[in-house]
Amino acid sequence: MNDIQNPYLTHGIWSEWLLLSFLIIAGMIYWTISKRIGFQILYLTILSLSFGFVITMYFPYLNTEDQLLPLTHPHIQASMTLFSFFIPLVQRKREVVLCLFPPMVISISYLFIQGSPVFSIVGGILIGGFISYMFYRSLDWMGAMPEPYLFTFAIILPLFIAGLIFPDTAFLVLPGILLGVGIGVTSEQFKVRLSIKGSSVTTKLLSLMVGAFGLIMGYLIFIMLSISFPFMFLIIGTLAGLWISFIVPALLVFMKIADQQGKSREIF
Repeated sequence: MNDIQNPYLTHGIWSEWLLLSFLIIAGMIYWTISKRIGFQILYLTILSLSFGFVITMYFPYLNTEDQLLPLTHPHIQASMTLFSFFIPLVQRKREVVLCLFPPMVISISYLFIQGSPVFSIVGGILIGGFISYMFYRSLDWMGAMPEPYLFTFAIILPLFIAGLIFPDTAFLVLPGILLGVGIGVTSEQFKVRLSIKGSSVTTKLLSLMVGAFGLIMGYLIFIMLSISFPFMFLIIGTLAGLWISFIVPALLVFMKIADQQGKSREIF
């Protein structure tokens, strides 16, 4: 499809910085609050974004008199998945409203600034919320799954998604992130074992600064160098996932910013 028919299968500064903000938010939780929740949020958000592009690429559009309408908007779908993830974790109605506020702002921005159709925005909200809902519904059987099987699945699934996305190589960055996160989290549990419990505010702030600085600088270097070779985006995504899930924890322990757990590892 051309860009007029398929406006969401194009790269832009807006979408790239939105993805970067998703990574920083999930990374902040992974580095400073809970590695388990951070991993779940990061993996689920990027998985939702990947599914959004797969739906946009392969599912038929709604044909109206004026235009073809995709079933979902990938960016809105991912933002809804990310922030609706927090709803079961909060207790007050005010906090629920705060969870829904960011995707609402992003949806309104796409509606009035990007001119995205209401049908696709609503589809993104419904599908994104449904993905978070299904995650919580599946926690029982996921918790019963042996840990090696769970992480093997987390590594194999991105390869399957990469096969579906492959015609648009720029979007291979998404399964690359999933692959890097799956490998990085598994390696971190055995090799690094970053300890978050009891960390001071200063430690958490430094952890966030190190992690966010690396992501932002990596993105700026990438756009300045304009490197191009086969599977470039897959490699870049994998490096980003490894940075968040393995390299940053290793740096924090190496620089003695954060402590390391004992010989036993934290079970997710």
